[in-house]
Amino acid sequence: MLKKTILVVDDEELIRELLADALNDEFDILSASNGEEALSLYKQHQDEIALVITDLIMPNMRGDELAEKLRKLRPTLPIIFISGYEREIETDELLAKGRAAFLPKPFDITNLTSTLREVLV
Repeated sequence: MLKKTILVVDDEELIRELLADALNDEFDILSASNGEEALSLYKQHQDEIALVITDLIMPNMRGDELAEKLRKLRPTLPIIFISGYEREIETDELLAKGRAAFLPKPFDITNLTSTLREVLV
């Protein structure tokens, strides 16, 4: 059986590497350091990508802006938003827009995998 592909978007390389290490047994991982790179990767691999994990606070294009652009391409795309700045983010509005979840940083692998399973259903 083919592994599902997850696109991980975070401006911090360490976070991208940690997520890839934690998930690569069950998923193929593509990673991007910003929204523009993520959009480009998504357009190249949109038939393969099952889910996007994106940081909310990034330079140039925030995660919610990226999500809007991705959802124009695929309205049902599952997205998990991650951020260390929960108090500054209106997560209710983001989550109301479709198959989405929010994980505050730091989170553990158990929370991540259970959230992945919920959003991928």
